[in-house]
Amino acid sequence: MSLVRAAVRISGILALRGATMVGDNVLDSQIFALQSNASGGLRLPEDDPFIAVYTDDATSKDVSAPLRAMVVNGVTSILFEAGIAATMTETDPETDESRIVGIGLPPTDGPMEFFLDMVMRQIGDTLVDPENVWAQIYMGFISRVIQVDRARAGSDQDGVRVAGQQLRVLAELLPDPIKGEALRPTSSMARFLALKDTVTQPEFRAQMEMIEAQLSGSDLPWHLIQRRYGLTGAEADALQVVSADPDGGDISVVSVEAAPAEQVQL
Repeated sequence: MSLVRAAVRISGILALRGATMVGDNVLDSQIFALQSNASGGLRLPEDDPFIAVYTDDATSKDVSAPLRAMVVNGVTSILFEAGIAATMTETDPETDESRIVGIGLPPTDGPMEFFLDMVMRQIGDTLVDPENVWAQIYMGFISRVIQVDRARAGSDQDGVRVAGQQLRVLAELLPDPIKGEALRPTSSMARFLALKDTVTQPEFRAQMEMIEAQLSGSDLPWHLIQRRYGLTGAEADALQVVSADPDGGDISVVSVEAAPAEQVQL
C-alpha cells in the first residue's frame, strides 16, 4: 500500500529540482533534516541550501473490503523542509563580501528568513505548475488536499545562524493499483512509469523499475538493475537490490589454460 506514496515523493522531487533557488539540491527522504544536535542547536545535513522531501504518517479509516484495505493510502502527510545556514554563501567578486546564493543579500537573520520564504513560495508554485510534467503527475496522485501547515525553526549554535522552514501537506492519496491488473494509459501511475527512461538519477529509475515489476506481478532481476544503473554497493544495499547470488547470477566461470612458457613475452 505504499507504491503511490513512493511515486508522489519521487514526482515531487523531480518537479522541484532546478525550479527553486536551491537548484538541484532537492533531497530524497532526509528524515528529520531539520534536527536538533546534542547541544540543542539546529543541525542541517547539507553544506548548501536545500529542500528535503519525504512522506510521513498516513491514516485510512472505515475500509470494509479487505482487498481494498491493502491498497488504500488514505490521508498522508507530505513534507517539504528547507534549510539554510549563515555559512552557506558565495563571495561577491566585486565587493569580496559574503552573500546568500540566489538572492545576493548578506547572510543575516532577515535575508535568511526571506530566502526560506521565497523557497517555500517557489515550492507551492512549482507543484501546481501546469507546464511542469512531474508536478502534474505529483498532483495527479492526490485526490484532495485537506490541510497545509507551515512551521519554522532556527538557532544560533557556535556563532553560526541556522534557519529552516517546513511545509506539511495533508493530502488524500489515490489508492495503489491492484497487482496484476493493467494500468489505464491515462492513469497517474501509468504516466509516472512511462517517464522512467527520461529519469537520469539511477536510484529513481531503479525504484520505478521495482514499482512496475511489483504491479505487473513479474520477477525483477535485482542484480541486473545494480549493473544497469551503475549502483555502488552502498546504494544497492540501501535500495535492497543486492542479488542473493554472490556472483550476481549471470557470471559464467570458465577454465583458462596458461600459454607455454616459450610463448610468453616479457
